[in-house]
This record gives sequence, structure tokens and C-alpha cells, in this order.
Amino acid sequence: MEKETKAMALQTLIEKALHLTRVEDNLYTTTPEQQWRPLNARGMFGGQIIGLSLSAAVRTVDPKFSCHSLHCYFLLPGDASIPILFAVKRIRDGRTFATRSVVAIQRGKAIFSLMCSFQVVEESLLTHQYPMPKVPMPEELESHADIFTRWMNDPKTPAIAQKHLQLRLQEPVPIEFRPVNPAKALLHVALPKKQEPRQMVWMRAKGNLPAELAVHQCVAAYTSDHYLVNTALLPHAVTAYTNPQLSMIASLDHSIWFHSPFRTDDWLLYEMESTRTGSGRGLCFSRVFTRDGVMVMSCAQEGVVRATVKEGGLSAVKPAEKQKSGPKL
Repeated sequence: MEKETKAMALQTLIEKALHLTRVEDNLYTTTPEQQWRPLNARGMFGGQIIGLSLSAAVRTVDPKFSCHSLHCYFLLPGDASIPILFAVKRIRDGRTFATRSVVAIQRGKAIFSLMCSFQVVEESLLTHQYPMPKVPMPEELESHADIFTRWMNDPKTPAIAQKHLQLRLQEPVPIEFRPVNPAKALLHVALPKKQEPRQMVWMRAKGNLPAELAVHQCVAAYTSDHYLVNTALLPHAVTAYTNPQLSMIASLDHSIWFHSPFRTDDWLLYEMESTRTGSGRGLCFSRVFTRDGVMVMSCAQEGVVRATVKEGGLSAVKPAEKQKSGPKL
């Protein structure tokens, strides 16, 4: 136990977030101390559950295999105050492919399920990819933390917004984000204009990570749940402050395809787009590129996106409701 505590102390924030303790064969668990429920969220951060589930599956596979795809469903909100039990089922072990399923359990109920496939490294004569968009490099852009700090210190920012920004800055987010086209002012976040359902952000894990590809795939799985489903809101310009008012946004399912090796402690460009919103759901896709233009990962996600009309216009959105929901910064 002492050795494990010392090891945890040396880990980066993301390694702590994805740490698992073995219970017995094919069974792993977490501790509440490492689990994160984002500000104003219904439950635990979904990306953390994806990353932990993939990490559990990886532990049951021969190291010669690496994950090439995963598909998962969010069934119930995760409770950050109690441990999660991850049960792995070894579906198949072949010569070049292996398959695992993982169920995340709390209070005896499945809150999340994942199916993932692994492959032995294989050379291919056939390769092509989408080109990486032409965007500023991350060194030319401000981080979200810098933007939030600037807005928080602006004397024109209302006290309630300053408090919200302060709480956001205090969250244990293990990833640094640098948006390609950030909002010019805090008001534009709360009351945005309609725009194309497309956004891009540079991202990387904070700190230096081990070299193993499996580590970086689990971190990328964690990170991929940031911002993606929010892309479906961009053409509608709805937030907790607008009328119609955003009433619910939550991930339903998530898929990832890994194409090439990469490191998540170096910058990756996350290009996101939404192709359809309707029936209370939004469908989004993404591509992930290294800074030298290699497309290393693709994602798809569908989420619940609901809005309600408040009678009386914007004035009908009560301050208490605003404070409870908060803008998605």
C-alpha cells in the first residue's frame, strides 16, 4: 500500500485520473478521490469513464496488441462519491485480433458499457487520410486557463461570472486546451451568435507520460469527450442564458478509431463537426491530428441536446437557473 501511495504521488494528474486497482482477474476498481464530476454536471465526466474502461481492457490483453477501435454507451450518470467496479469479459483472443467487453458498475447497476478491439501491428500498402486543416500552431494561441483568468480579472465581469470562472479554474482538469477560434468575450459565451457546427482546439496532457502507446490511447479516450457534443449546439446558439434555453446536454454513445501511434503529452489538433441535430439528439464527428499533420484518431458521438422555450423572453431565465446551469465555457 505504501509503495502504491508513493507511485500515485509521482503520477501526473491524468495518470491519477486513470489509475485502477486490481480486485481479481478481470475485475478492477477506482477510488472516489480520483473521480471528477465537472462543475454543474449531472454525474462524473464521461471521458474519465471511457479512459478507465479502456485501461481495464488493456490490462487483460497481450502487450503485442494495441486498441484500434472502441464503441461504448453511457447508461446512467456516474456517481463520483463512490468507487466504480470495472468488469472485463475476454470475448476473443485470436492471432492478430482480440476483443474485450467492459461494464462499469455502481450500486449493482451497469452505468456504462464498452466493446473494444485490439490488433497486432500490421504494415499496409494502402494508406490515405483527410488533410489537416490549416490553423495557427498552439504556441500562437491562448490556453483556456489564460482566457478564463483574463475574463475573471476584468472589472467589467459580473461578480457571479467571476465566481463561476474561479471555480472552473480550480477544477482538476488534467488536459490543457487552446481553442483555435476562442470567444472574444465572456458575453459571447453566454449569448453566442449562430455559427457553423464546426470547432477546433489544440489539446495535450499536462506533464510527461510513459512511452507505452496504451497509456496515450487511454488518455486520448479521456480527452475525446471534451467539447465534442457541444459542437451540435453551435448552429442554434443556445446556452443556459438564452431563450430558447439549453435544458440538457449529455453523452449517449461514443466511438473511437485509432489509426497511428501518437503521444498525448504533445499537442494534438481536435477537429470537430456536427452533421445532424434532431429528435433531442445531436450527432458529432471528429478527427485528431499530430502537429505534423498525421491523422491518428477519429471519433463519433451522439448526445442528448434539449432546449426549452421560456415565456417572457430572456427575462424569464431566472438568475438562480443561470447559476445552477452555468455557461459551457
